[in-house]
Amino acid sequence: MGKPKINALKASQKGIHPKSRKAKQISKKISRQLKLQKRRGESNLKLQFLGDKLTWFQNNMDQELEVFTPRDVLELIQRYIDRNDDELEQIELKHKIREKLSHTRQHASREDHIKITREREMQQFMESGFETADFLNPEHLQIFKSWSGELRLLPNLKLRRYIKGRLLEGNTEESEEPNKMDEDNDDESNGEDAEEYEDNEENTDNMT
Repeated sequence: MGKPKINALKASQKGIHPKSRKAKQISKKISRQLKLQKRRGESNLKLQFLGDKLTWFQNNMDQELEVFTPRDVLELIQRYIDRNDDELEQIELKHKIREKLSHTRQHASREDHIKITREREMQQFMESGFETADFLNPEHLQIFKSWSGELRLLPNLKLRRYIKGRLLEGNTEESEEPNKMDEDNDDESNGEDAEEYEDNEENTDNMT
């Protein structure tokens, strides 16, 4: 599959009349293969974003805790949302200095990216639910702690959506808990996350 198959299909078009029925069939197959290729690329990007996100939580959680309270989860998610605050302060400080000298904004795209990402994640946490590992179920927590970080093992993890107001109330109901990782789960928001993840990679490269 992929490029070799597309190249083979294109090669098979040679010598065929462009308006013939055979040519139309091959064009449809090429179009289908290109769509599948694009979909696989988007799926891999979403998977990479989710893997990086869960790795942050695994690295920054208290590994000694056997049971997480709603307050523990709330504080951990808030730390994740605030993870780029120090970098943002540094960028804004550089802006103030440079604006006095040249009236230009260096790293403006990176600054905008951080602010947009933080706003979106905070909105999820306040309204639709912020998705990460299921910390409130001891069994699921242990599985997450033992995760090696390999993307191929992500389907073994149990994810859950958390709303800030419910955590503040100490609510541990599972009404906001999704099933095991599903490619179609929250597709629109994951797509936005993946696009911003890709932009973030480009912005980081530009800053180095």
